[in-house]
Amino acid sequence: HAEHGKMESQAPPPIRITMEELHRQGGVLAGWRFLLPLGNPAEGKKVYAALECYSCHEIKGEHFPQHAKSPGNVGPELTGMGRYHPAEYIAEAILNPNRVIIAGPGYTGPAGLSKMPDYTDSLTLRQLIDLVAYLKSLTTGAMGH
Repeated sequence: HAEHGKMESQAPPPIRITMEELHRQGGVLAGWRFLLPLGNPAEGKKVYAALECYSCHEIKGEHFPQHAKSPGNVGPELTGMGRYHPAEYIAEAILNPNRVIIAGPGYTGPAGLSKMPDYTDSLTLRQLIDLVAYLKSLTTGAMGH
C-alpha cells in the first residue's frame, strides 16, 4: 500500500478478549477506536475519477479530466491531505460531511451546512475503503486552504 507515499503496510493485530471482560469494561476497550480496514489506493483513485471528485477537489500533481469548476462549487484542495487526517476522519467527511463543518467562504451553502454531496447511496464499502486509502496516500505537497 505504499504506491503514493507512506502507508501502513498491514493491519494491527486482532484484539482478543472474552465477552464477559468486554462487558465488564462497558462494552468497549479503554483506548479503543474504530479503524477503517486497509484499502487499495490504486483502486481508490479509480473511484475518485468515477465519482468525478476532481470537479470540486483539486489534487496538484494528479491528472484527471479537466472540468471547469463552477464558482462557489469548489471544495477544499486535497493535495497532501493524507499527512493531516487519519483515515477514519476522511471516511466520515465522505459519509457524513456535516459532522465537521469547515468555517470559511466556499465550504457551506445558504443553510450553513457543508456543500459536500451525500455519497452514502452511491458507494460500496469496498469503494469507500479504497477511496480513503487513495486520499490517505496523498502525502506530498501542501494542502490548500
